[in-house]
Amino acid sequence: MIFLQNGIHHGGNIEKIANQLNVPPEDIKDFSANINPLGFPSDLWNVLVQSFANIEAYPNPGYPDLKAAIAEHFGIDSDDVFVGNGATEVLDEAIRAEKATDALVLAPTFGEYERLFKRIGVNVHHYQLHEDNNFSCSVSKLIELLKAHHEITVLCLTSPNNPTGQVIAQEDLRKLVDFCNSHHRLLILDEVFIDLTIDGQSSFINRLISDDRVYVIRAATKFFAIPGLRLGYCITKNDKLKELIRIQENTWSVNGIADVFGQNMFRAKRYIELTHQWLNVQQPALYEALQKIPQIKVFPSVTNFFLFKCKDENLRQKLINHHILIRQCDDYVGLGPQFYRIAVKGPQDNVLLVNTLKQILGREA
Repeated sequence: MIFLQNGIHHGGNIEKIANQLNVPPEDIKDFSANINPLGFPSDLWNVLVQSFANIEAYPNPGYPDLKAAIAEHFGIDSDDVFVGNGATEVLDEAIRAEKATDALVLAPTFGEYERLFKRIGVNVHHYQLHEDNNFSCSVSKLIELLKAHHEITVLCLTSPNNPTGQVIAQEDLRKLVDFCNSHHRLLILDEVFIDLTIDGQSSFINRLISDDRVYVIRAATKFFAIPGLRLGYCITKNDKLKELIRIQENTWSVNGIADVFGQNMFRAKRYIELTHQWLNVQQPALYEALQKIPQIKVFPSVTNFFLFKCKDENLRQKLINHHILIRQCDDYVGLGPQFYRIAVKGPQDNVLLVNTLKQILGREA
């Protein structure tokens, strides 16, 4: 578990757990990080290897080919695209772009939003999601809250939300964006998991217009399994917002290898197809299996992870003893140590997780 100075911790630190258990890292089944289990797209290895030939040269700081590839994929203009060293960097630039005194985030949600706002002195308000309706977000109530708090000028939402796995309907997002447009609010919409959703949930990028006061944040990290490479991007069609984020951009924020990867990532058609096939089968299968464990309450999700509740607050450590790592959600605002998040993996790993949960919790029943 990685602990940051502000108390946020993230999944994926297999090395630390392996050292604790004195086993090789490959012996740990990592359900704490929501990465595509298909691994790096094999048909892009040659492209990646060839990119090392230019390692002694600076990449073009405008990244025209990378932006053009992303723009072509979404059917937008290259001028609408901004790139960075992972989603966190472009998110940070979007947050800094428009000066604000107060911002709104969901609770629970990804903790980096609040950290980035507070780092520049912005007050953070929370829109509390509730367990009794599966942590879904009511946009109408959210708008009422914004009407009552004129000091809030920026809101940061995730769809699908992390760790709850819920999406905001496109029609509701349009209502919210129309409100933001007419009341001078900025919406930062994080869609890093939208490509990893069952039945292919739509991106709001397809509905953006030039008047929309919206930054959409995306990343290649989760879908293409490249957390060690880092590539994120931000899309807006609003000319004023483009001017503001350009001021915040860091020079050479994307390394040359990630630049070349991003230029080619959407060409991995077979990999993209296989990913969707895997998710559409394994995600509902894991949900059904988890629902049959009486000692946990699993919440519905449309993406490649699930949130569940269990009375055993030591469940994470007990699973570690079985060489399985899951994410405990005690650092999320609005949750506690009885909440856990698990990623969807391959069929054998998913079965192993479910059987191990039954074994541990069955002994305690």
